Amino acid sequence: MTVREALGGPWAAHWLFLVGLLPPTTLLVLLQESTTPYPEWWWPLVSATVQHVVAGATIVLGGAIARRRHDIIPLPTVFAIWAIAAFARGYAAGVIAERVAGVDPQFATRIAIWLLASVVWLPAMVYAVAQFERRRALLGAIAVAEDAVHSEQPHTDETRALVQQQLRHAVADSLAPALNDLQASLEATRDSLDRASVAELSLRLSRLHDHTADLLESADGVAATTPVIRAGLRQALDVPPRLPWLSAALVTGSTVVLVLFDVWRIFGPLAAVELMVATIAAGLVLGLVPTIVGAVRPSLLTQHGQRINAVALVLSIAVSGYLMLNSGIDPITWHGMLVVPLLAVSLTIASAMYYSAIVMADANAEAHARLSVLQADLAELRATNDHIVARERQRLSDLMHGPVQGRIAACIMALNFHSHADTTVDQARELATAVLDHVRAIARDLDDIAAADPRSPDPVDR
Repeated sequence: MTVREALGGPWAAHWLFLVGLLPPTTLLVLLQESTTPYPEWWWPLVSATVQHVVAGATIVLGGAIARRRHDIIPLPTVFAIWAIAAFARGYAAGVIAERVAGVDPQFATRIAIWLLASVVWLPAMVYAVAQFERRRALLGAIAVAEDAVHSEQPHTDETRALVQQQLRHAVADSLAPALNDLQASLEATRDSLDRASVAELSLRLSRLHDHTADLLESADGVAATTPVIRAGLRQALDVPPRLPWLSAALVTGSTVVLVLFDVWRIFGPLAAVELMVATIAAGLVLGLVPTIVGAVRPSLLTQHGQRINAVALVLSIAVSGYLMLNSGIDPITWHGMLVVPLLAVSLTIASAMYYSAIVMADANAEAHARLSVLQADLAELRATNDHIVARERQRLSDLMHGPVQGRIAACIMALNFHSHADTTVDQARELATAVLDHVRAIARDLDDIAAADPRSPDPVDR
């Protein structure tokens, strides 16, 4: 998956993605508006909702328009849509603050903050979700391919005999009802055959002959459709951590970009320094925990990588929260109390985001290579087995041509001759008896063909 395919794919403007962004953006708006003198406490929530609706509508509508011309939206178009959404969000926030609270709308500041957050967060989040969904699809395709390879193992002599036996039974079972019905009709009417009855018997035998030929042409059956499945969430996430320090650095940087500017603007430089210290400490924990586990017990990291990541994340949130509330760098504790929820959400989302972007991108490349090998093996197996089935079908066709189709053709010729000639009652009875004997012989031949061991000489050849 290329960067354009990931960022310009369905998640670039997916409504479900926007719903997932509602909690963190709401917390950020609550922080931004914590010092805005709104007349009621719920106005920041109204502002957050309006901002999200305006930005979400811009992204969804822009994406829908772009997809009318492009299946994969070009990257400049994607970034332009996100930039317009950030502008709309900042402008809406300023208008509400100015109209309701009577303060300076600070359009430039608000728009710049949302533009910066969009540039840092949205590409990484969309890329991460796209890689995660691709992993689910790849794992599902691998499972289907493995099952298909297992079921398409090369036919040995025994399985080839089984194929031949299945073909014989399929043909015999398909013809048996028609032969039984024809035999019953002959036994019931052989004493009263007239020219019309002879013509009708000839037509029915002709249909039986054609049906036999059709069966031999399609005896290998219809190929089954390949199911499409997607792996579960737990299976898709089951990938050992890779490059933990790179992931920790990206989590730290993105969290700082998201929160630092507003903390500095609202609470001052001491709160900003405290945030930096808490975020860097959280990043150190995120990188240190998997590194230590990998050095002490590598197998544990491989088998329980997700649990170790979860433990590292919980510890990082605990450390950062403790520092925000107890470090004393910023003496005003309630500043930290407002920041801690947003900091925890930011660390959580950023950890999941960069884990998918870094770890799953590599894992998906390996899974795609594995799928390619399986598909090549499956194509080779199917070609081999199709050749075997075609060869066995031809053997069955050759076997059927003499005893079965030959007798049917002889009956048809005799009936056609008598249908155009004047025959006495005795001649008609003799004809019916002869045809009936042939039909019984055909039924016996079919039984012999179906019951014979395909690995032994065919019964009609002995």
